[in-house]
Amino acid sequence: MKKLLFSLLAVCLCLFCGAFTANASFPTHLNGDPNFIFLTAIPQSGTAFYADRSSLEVEKYEPPQYIVAINVCTVPKADRGYTDIAKVTTHRYFYNWNLREMYIDRDGNSDWQYIAPNSPRSQSMVSKPCGEMAFYLAYGMKFYGSSAGYRGDFYQRAQ
Repeated sequence: MKKLLFSLLAVCLCLFCGAFTANASFPTHLNGDPNFIFLTAIPQSGTAFYADRSSLEVEKYEPPQYIVAINVCTVPKADRGYTDIAKVTTHRYFYNWNLREMYIDRDGNSDWQYIAPNSPRSQSMVSKPCGEMAFYLAYGMKFYGSSAGYRGDFYQRAQ
């Protein structure tokens, strides 16, 4: 019985630790180009998502309200060295600094959907890190920051 419990604990630890190191095999910059900044990945498929810094567009600057748009590039098999971009999508974000609320435009017609700082990865896998990075690139400030689990290494990718 002890061996079974120990084995089960060992498997759980491996899976748990793997969740934290899953993004380690993805390049911080696509093809070494600092304009393409790693946001997040789907480790099971090797698909990575990169923000294209050169596409960043500030649409509204009226503090405390901001609207920023940025392109996101989808790269399948990035963990295996592939660099071909399969898809590019434009993400638009609305921010209210005073309320510390971030929204994504779901259909391109200002159909804003709230992204909570603690939203689960299943609901905001790409949109939350992209919105955080877009705000940081535009204004040099963290929006949700540590309240959403972002650490300094996330922002260092933009350097």
